[in-house]
Amino acid sequence: MLGNLARPVWGWGPGAIPGPTPLFLGSPDAGTRAATLLTLISTAVRNDLDVWAYLKDVLDKLLAGSTDYDSMRADIWKQSHPESVRTYRTEERRDTANRTKLTRAQRRLQNARKNKPPR
Repeated sequence: MLGNLARPVWGWGPGAIPGPTPLFLGSPDAGTRAATLLTLISTAVRNDLDVWAYLKDVLDKLLAGSTDYDSMRADIWKQSHPESVRTYRTEERRDTANRTKLTRAQRRLQNARKNKPPR
């Protein structure tokens, strides 16, 4: 009976109901540029790099006209810039893993004591 009116059409344009709040206003290219920048940032974080140093170096190289994109990859950049590696993140992850293992072992021991059949 209602046809297409029964299902809202999300997005922009005639007949569309505005969907979730748009993150990027202005030109249509703003979203692509922001996504590219956020991808660079998340890649630096995942590779335990100093984000500012990585972004500055990569953007400077791109602005200078460099097309050697392989050297700008975070894993390769990390090898040539050891001073920008955040080693404390590796230590934090190792300490967290050790705490988790200890907690699980203690929990298993407590459960084994509780579930032990009486003699």
